[in-house]
Amino acid sequence: MKTLAELFAYLQPTADLDETQAGQRVGDLHLDSRALQKNDVFIAVQGGQKHGLDFLTQACRQGVSVILADRPFTETEQAGYAALPSAPLIWVVADLQTRLAALANWFYDTPSRRLKVVGITGTNGKTSTAHYLAQSLAVLGQTPALIGTLGHGFMLANGETRLSDTRNTTPDVVSVQRLLHGFAEAGANWVVMEVSSHALSLGRVEGVEFECVALTQVTRDHLDFHADEADYRDAKSRLFNEYESRFRVLNACDSLGRQLLEKHPQALAYSVQSCREACGCGRGVNLCCQTATLDAAGMHLTLRFAEAPCEVHLNLMGRFNIENVLCALGVLMACRFDWAAACAVLPALKAVKGRMHKVAEEPTVLVDFAHTPDALQSVLQAVKAHLPAESSGQLWVVFGCGGDRDRGKRPLMAKAAEQAADKVVLTSDNPRHESPQQIFNDTLAGFTAVDQVVVIEDRRVAIEYALQHAATDDVVVIAGKGHEHYQEIAGVRHPFSDQQIVEVWLAERAE
Repeated sequence: MKTLAELFAYLQPTADLDETQAGQRVGDLHLDSRALQKNDVFIAVQGGQKHGLDFLTQACRQGVSVILADRPFTETEQAGYAALPSAPLIWVVADLQTRLAALANWFYDTPSRRLKVVGITGTNGKTSTAHYLAQSLAVLGQTPALIGTLGHGFMLANGETRLSDTRNTTPDVVSVQRLLHGFAEAGANWVVMEVSSHALSLGRVEGVEFECVALTQVTRDHLDFHADEADYRDAKSRLFNEYESRFRVLNACDSLGRQLLEKHPQALAYSVQSCREACGCGRGVNLCCQTATLDAAGMHLTLRFAEAPCEVHLNLMGRFNIENVLCALGVLMACRFDWAAACAVLPALKAVKGRMHKVAEEPTVLVDFAHTPDALQSVLQAVKAHLPAESSGQLWVVFGCGGDRDRGKRPLMAKAAEQAADKVVLTSDNPRHESPQQIFNDTLAGFTAVDQVVVIEDRRVAIEYALQHAATDDVVVIAGKGHEHYQEIAGVRHPFSDQQIVEVWLAERAE
């Protein structure tokens, strides 16, 4: 724990503190005023919409030690500060925004050097890959922690997690260092982190020294944030080109993965194709899946690393999960784990909540986070591959498109649903501030047979409609929200869980 004198000396050696102030110890650094506790340091900088000083009063009431700001007070802010009965020190550091990563890294004693940090990026598969890797590490006797879409916390050896909620896949740059420090102090020796394109563009993982970085695959996404697909792909590339990492693991079946392999020829390359096939970048692959047989219980795979084969059964659904498992396995191999021991843990892998998560049978109901055209197509095709050829069951999909997001992918989502599913129910996802009707109009434009699409705005009613009309041997995929426990409408988050809607409906049917 640093003192005020140490903090001020780091930022501005000429700062003047009295003896009492100099020896005062401070707690944590926070950019979010809601997380502050007594003796913490509040960092007030310009955010996407608001400035941290907009929350000055709240921060002061929390009993913070000092407020670091990137600009002087306005007259209104100064008047409010002067009126407070007990006010912390205010210190203006003009270049604070650009120094945040270095400040947090210093304040928390360079935590990534005390841990083995794995960064995983890609459009789809980050969460599943991260959880499969963390599950494997735990079974192999390590103490892994997770930072990602589902939250942050420790992975237990039985595959269960204790995760705290998070609003972003990758937290802000200060929170990342604080979490790494906390995990190191609590006994973790590995941290598996999902790294989003937003995080790479906004510098949220600056200062992190990675043991290994890995790529799942990259398709169109987040064009509401990135200028175009090239900008999005460039953001993903930064994790491999601009950050210190001991090992790199790349998907040779992905076009960006092949480009990166040309630049990083020493990286471990994995593929769902034969190890003897060239990956298109002038070299073969290190790790591959040679054969795969899918059935209602899961998948039977023949894997090969170098020249060593491995026969394994996975209790997972979805052919795309083969890539996720290979990516996780690739990290283990790159980090010098034993091949036989790593293969031995694979049968125990558990599906990630909200990722091809089976929540009911007769009809079979799967909840999945798929919210991009490619992900939705992959999920639906994967489910069909598990259906017996002699089955008369039909495939249903209930999905929507998020508001205030890339409008261009809405008709593409429709096309993916129409091509793969027998029955389509279009509903709301998270409309946010956008009109649900506008979202429906954009999405319906992608269907060729609009009259075959059932449109129900209320997501609960839409899910219940599919459950009521599906036959016992049908499969219903509820896509788009997965693990989320809310629905955002007009800027307000209302409690909502796809899984819970199914469970309540089943309980009422049973009664």
